[in-house]
Amino acid sequence: MNKEQIPLFQLPRGVKVLPPRGAQRREWVRKTLLDTFSSWGFQEVVTPTFEYLDILLKGLEEGLEDKVYKLVERETGRLIALRPDFTPQVARIAATVLKDYPRPLRLCYSGGVFRYMGHRGEEEKELHQVGVELIGLDAPEADAEMIAMAARSLENLGLSNYTIAVGHMGFMAGILKALPSHLAPPLKRALAEKNRTETRRICKQVEEPWRRVLEKLPALYGDVSVLDRARLLLEGKDELLMHLDYLKTLHSMVETYGLAHRMVIDLSEIRGFQYHTGMVFEIFTEGMGKGLGGGGRYDRLLERFGKREPATGFGMNVDAILKALEQGGAPWPSFQTDYLLVDFSREKKAALELAKRLRELGWKVARDIIKRDLSGSLEYAKKTDIQYLIVMDEDLKNKKLVKVIDTTDGREYLRPAEELLIPKGG
Repeated sequence: MNKEQIPLFQLPRGVKVLPPRGAQRREWVRKTLLDTFSSWGFQEVVTPTFEYLDILLKGLEEGLEDKVYKLVERETGRLIALRPDFTPQVARIAATVLKDYPRPLRLCYSGGVFRYMGHRGEEEKELHQVGVELIGLDAPEADAEMIAMAARSLENLGLSNYTIAVGHMGFMAGILKALPSHLAPPLKRALAEKNRTETRRICKQVEEPWRRVLEKLPALYGDVSVLDRARLLLEGKDELLMHLDYLKTLHSMVETYGLAHRMVIDLSEIRGFQYHTGMVFEIFTEGMGKGLGGGGRYDRLLERFGKREPATGFGMNVDAILKALEQGGAPWPSFQTDYLLVDFSREKKAALELAKRLRELGWKVARDIIKRDLSGSLEYAKKTDIQYLIVMDEDLKNKKLVKVIDTTDGREYLRPAEELLIPKGG
C-alpha cells in the first residue's frame, strides 16, 4: 500500500484516539485516583517521557528491555528511549534529587508509558498509568497501606467488583533457588502465565520434596487459610515459613482497614520478578482479560542508583479501569457544559461580559459565534451536551432580560440576566 492509499484515520496498532466523552471520563478517573492518593498524603512528581537508554536500563524490570521504544538523539548520537515504566524513574529521583529529603517519601505520578508488543494483536502499546511510591519504610504497615489505598481508590471511582491477589516474591525466590538452575526460567514463565499443564510437566523433572511443593503451588490460592495449607507442605523450611508469617501479618492489617474480603492469597504469584523483593499484588475484576493494576515491595531498586533503602508502591492502568467501569455500568459524573450563549443582536459586548462573569462564578459557558437560527443553536447544544441556551436579542436587552432554554425538555424561561450571576453550586 503506498502513502496515497493509507486511510487518514488509520493509526499504528496499540494506540487510540479518545473523543470528548472518552477523554472526559479518562481524565475523571485519573483525577479521582490522584485525589485519593493526595488524601493519603502523597505528593505528585513529574518524570520525563524519554531518557537516555543506558541510564533507563539500570532500573528496568526483567523482560522490559526488548519492549523499549528506542530513538537516536541527533545532537549526540546517543540512544534515548520512551519510558516503559514509572517506578525506576521515581526510584532514581528519590535516590538523587530527593536523597536528602526526610523519609518516608510519599510520591505519586501520572502519565503515559510505552511498550513495544511486537505482533500481539491490538494490545495497547501506550498505557496511561497513575501510581504511588512509598520510600523509606520497611514494615508490613507500609505494604498494607498500598493494598488499602489501591482498594479505596477503586471504590472512590464506584468500582466494587474487584479482587486483590497477594503473593510474596521472597517466597517464590526461595523455591526457585532450591531447583536445578535450568528449570527455574521455564517454571517462572509457566507460573507467570498460570499454565498448570506446563507447571506439571516441569514438576516431573524435580525430585522430592520439592516436586510435591510445586505440584501443589498453583492450587495455593484463596483466603488466608491458604497460608496454613502451605505451612504443612513446608514444615522445617524456616526461610519460606518466615514469608508466610509476613503475609499473615499483612492480611491482619488489611483486615483492620475493613478490606480483607477483597484480598486473596496467591503463592504462585510471580509478578515483576526482577526488582520486586517482597509482597506483590495484582488487581483483577470479572470480565477483563487484564489486570487493573498492581505493585509490591522493591527494597533493592534504589541501590542501583546509589542509595539503598526500602520501598513499596503500585501502579493503576487508567484505561483498563475505564473499560471496567463502562462494562459495569457505573454511574458517571456529569461532564455537561452549562450554557451556550446565543446573541442575535448587533452589539455583542453584553453577551461577552455575561459569559465572562458566569465563568468567573464557576459556570462552563460556550459562545455560539456561528450565524444560524435558534433551532440550529438548540440542535447544536443537544448534540454537544450543553444543558441550557441563554438567548439574547435587541428586544430582550432593552428589557434587561435573557431567555433560558432547557435543552433536555425544551422549557423556556425569561429571567433578568443578573439572576443568573450566582456561584455554581452555591
